[in-house]
Amino acid sequence: MKLKNILLIVACLAVVSNTQAQLLKKLKKKAEQAAERTVLNKTDEIVSKKTEKTIDDVTQGSNENKNNSSQKENTVEYANPSLAINTEAKKAFYTTDVKVISFDEEKQATITSFFDADAVAMQSNWIDQNTGKPQTSYHDSEGYFIAYNETEKRYNKTGLLAMEGMSMITPSMMASAYKLPQGVIWEAMEKMKNNGLKVYPFMHVDFPFVLKPEHFRASEVAGQYKESTQSCRGNSGCTKFSVVETGYQGSYILFDAGGRLVEINIVIENDPNFGSGKGKIEYFYEACSVNVPD
Repeated sequence: MKLKNILLIVACLAVVSNTQAQLLKKLKKKAEQAAERTVLNKTDEIVSKKTEKTIDDVTQGSNENKNNSSQKENTVEYANPSLAINTEAKKAFYTTDVKVISFDEEKQATITSFFDADAVAMQSNWIDQNTGKPQTSYHDSEGYFIAYNETEKRYNKTGLLAMEGMSMITPSMMASAYKLPQGVIWEAMEKMKNNGLKVYPFMHVDFPFVLKPEHFRASEVAGQYKESTQSCRGNSGCTKFSVVETGYQGSYILFDAGGRLVEINIVIENDPNFGSGKGKIEYFYEACSVNVPD
């Protein structure tokens, strides 16, 4: 599996607004390699099948909107019903807005995501490399994926990311590819489940709410990282954890002076699971506003 499959997973999921998902088995802690193969197989199945049923009709009056879509195709209506579910727990976990920029060097592709802590929702923007056209998709706090259907002239909603297997496979794959502390990723997964939250509904955008510098200093990961201090984004006192594993020279995870995750930089050479590649994810803590289309 190529690194680009991880870095561009948001863009891959963007094409599933017209597809349906099949149930994925729950991952075991030591079954990561099998999960990596499974997610690619399942993704191929998903993108090759047409949707039999669109998951919509989530708000009162949606049937009327459907019948009058030809009259309202140029009007965007907004609704975020997922926010009403377990709101207090979601607000306690997701405490700040974050802009996230993901870059794949091989593809020269960038995905910019905006996470709004008030809406507990995310918007992602990128350029379709096949058509050259800008694309936008949304994720809500219950793991639903929302994208515009050009044929139906309306937004469609799918539960792909709401499926327990998919929501666990993706962060596990990314943690393995980026050499993040596996135990912390799984502990957060259990915490989310115990608090009634969907598991990693925003994928790599969930990481700022999970990862802290102390996780890279823990005894169970001793020897996996080399810690150093440097300036970043014009400020001093940033903490860098360089990955020391062979084949990952140049890979690092960076936190600012306040202990906030600001960058995951990955350089892989001839890894048996991920091949070779370069990419990075940057996190910016700035105000974001996301309106989820109905």
